[in-house]
This record gives sequence, C-alpha cells and structure tokens, in this order.
Amino acid sequence: MKKILLWILVVSMIVVFSMVGYLIRYKTPAVEEAPAENPVTIKVWEQMEPAAQKVFDAVQADFEAEYPLITIKRTHYATEDLRTNYLNSAIASGGPDIVYGPSDNIGIFLTADVIQAVTGIVSDEFLAKIAANALADGEVNGKNWSIPDIHGNQIALLYNKAYVQEAPATWEELVEVATATQDVDNGLYGFMYNEKEPYWFVGFFNGYGGDVMDDENNPTLDNEAMVKALQFALDIREVDGVGVEGMDYDTTDAAFKEGNAVFILNGAWSWTSYTDAGIDLGIAPGPVLPGGNNMTFYASTKGYSVSKDVDLTDVDKVNALKLFFDFFVGTAENNAKFALANSQAPTNKAALELDEIKSNVLQQATISTIQNTVPMPIVAETRGIWDAIRPELEAVIYSGKDPAKAATAMQKRAEEAIATIRVKVPAEK
Repeated sequence: MKKILLWILVVSMIVVFSMVGYLIRYKTPAVEEAPAENPVTIKVWEQMEPAAQKVFDAVQADFEAEYPLITIKRTHYATEDLRTNYLNSAIASGGPDIVYGPSDNIGIFLTADVIQAVTGIVSDEFLAKIAANALADGEVNGKNWSIPDIHGNQIALLYNKAYVQEAPATWEELVEVATATQDVDNGLYGFMYNEKEPYWFVGFFNGYGGDVMDDENNPTLDNEAMVKALQFALDIREVDGVGVEGMDYDTTDAAFKEGNAVFILNGAWSWTSYTDAGIDLGIAPGPVLPGGNNMTFYASTKGYSVSKDVDLTDVDKVNALKLFFDFFVGTAENNAKFALANSQAPTNKAALELDEIKSNVLQQATISTIQNTVPMPIVAETRGIWDAIRPELEAVIYSGKDPAKAATAMQKRAEEAIATIRVKVPAEK
C-alpha cells in the first residue's frame, strides 16, 4: 500500500511540475530585457554662440541629474575649425558621437561619409515633434541627416534706436541717415558689416536676382547680378562713404555693442547679446538695393548630426543618444531655451506655442525677417561656392579689381573647386 501511495505521489509531482513548466513556457507573457544600464559618455563637438553654450551647460546639468549614468562631454570649436577637425577625426575614427553646427555642413559630411542618418537613432514619433520645414533643411535623398534645434540663422538690418527710431526701407535712405549721424573722428560709424564674408555678400547677390547654383548644382556666378553685387560692395565705402576698410565680424560686433555703430548687418544668433549689452535694438529686413530688390539673405537650421562611428548595435550608446535628443530637442521647454538664447525660432512644434516664444520680441523679429530670406543650399557644392566668392570679393573691395573680371574668375574658381569635391551622394547609405 505504501509503495502504491509513494508511486501516486511521485506521479502527481511529475504532473504538477510539468503543468507548471507548461504554464511558465507557454502562458507567461515574454518580457523583453531592458537596455543594460552601464555608464555611457556622449561626446559632443559644437559650434555655438556663447549664450547658447551657457544654455547647453544648464540643460546638461539637468540631464545628467536625471540620468546619472550618462555623461556629456562638450567641446567647442569655431565654425571652420569644427568642420576641419571633425572631418579629420572622423576619417580616423576618433571623433565625437555628435557634431553640432549649421546645416550647410551636411553636404560636406555626406560627401566624406562621416555621418549617418538620424533615423537610425530616433523614432518616427520623435521626428513628428519637429516642424516639417526645419526637418526638410537637413534632408537629402529622402533621409534626415540632422536633428535641428533652431531655425533661422538669417542676417537682418540692425539699428540702434538711440540714433534712429525707424529702419530705412531703401539703401539710399540708409546712407542718408548713416552719413548724417556718423562721427568717424569720434569713433561713431554710420554702417558696418562683415565685408569680406560670402555669407553676408550673398544677400546682395540674391537681392540683384542672383542664385549661386542652378537646379543641377552647377555654379552660376558669372552674370549681371554678380557684377552689380560686387560693384555695390565696392561702393559702400568708396562712393557712399559708410563703413571702414577691413571691417569684419569682430569689429562690427564690438562697435555695435559699445554703441559706436548706427546700422549693422548681423545674424539672429547675435541679437540677444546686443540687448544684453543694453542696446535699444531695432530689427528689420535688409533694405532695397539700388536698382534691385531687398537684400535677401539665407535662412537655415543648426542641429545635431550623428557620427558614422556610432555603433547602432551598442544598446547603451543608442539608448543614451535617444534620451539626449529627446531631452535637448524633443522637450519643448528646453528647445525654447536654445531658441531664446539664439534669437531664432525653435524647431519643436510644441515649443512654438509656448508663451515665452509668442511674447518674445526677438522671436517675433525672427519670424518676421525670415520671410525675406531664401533657404541656404546644403549640398556639397556649396563649399566650392564660398571658396570661390571670398578671394574675388576681397580683390574687388581691397585691390580695385574690375567686378566683371572678378565675376568671370569667380565662376572659374567655383567650377574648379566643385570638380574636386563633387562626389555623388548615394541614394542609400
């Protein structure tokens, strides 16, 4: 009898264990493993204005407090240094995880194959938070190569309301006010701008009906619009009597901050620094050029691109990057902080609706002046355009080179430069 009971007990236990095993194996829902929570460092190389750097550091502190296992290491570079150093380091597989800068870097980085599409990192739900026109600025071949955080980057006419209450509508009106107000002997200048930088000069060229490239990205610089733009740049000092030879970004910026310039041309990134300096700032679209249209500057985005060396199979790194992007750009309040620091529009749709954006004077100025801009081309050929314009522009305004000859030489330089960098970006990467 005992043997029978023992046998029944053993069989019962086998049945019970079998049923438990069955339930565990077939009835319990599968649970996915969470990403490993190991320490991760995100290296960011950026080209930000001082005000934006301060915001980054503050947002970084909040981020690292919320995600203590993730450390952000930020390194700042000037614009050209960022591009050069990133290209060199990325080719050697020793660069950052993220590079931040203007959208025209994308074409160069794609040609060098040193970035990867951000869609490999972020979700469609995240991208849906971003304004479509901002995303489009970093799109090539149907893929997004940048996560934009600010939109604008446009140059406008700035004026000190201590000297003039309203912006002139035409260049002739500006010259009249500037010459009547300036006192060069005592260090007060009527008008200043970064006279040898193509990003400023192209506003004149566009205003005379020019376009730096055709639909196939071939240079279109040897034309009447370029001759007129070069002549205008030469006449600013030589004929109109405003400005000072050799004026560049730093001298213009310093003069305006110190109240020593009536009118300047400068980008939206600088506007906050002027109000912080106590300048009663006026902002307007560029005036109508003699015999042309309004000065028409470029608008673009700045944003974060992902290095080709980020391993998408590294769960910890990818998860950390997702958290970074969602915190810095996907969170409306944080995106608004960067927009306000840069005097440019936020890219997060929800941020655009925040009271601090809608009620901010500089934000409204950005929205207004951006209507008088054209999108900046981001293809690789753009680099060749800038490199061709600069030396010929300098030859005209500093050495008196004939504008027509300079335009012809500029076209040749552009064709040669583009021939050396033109590499077709594959439809799929």
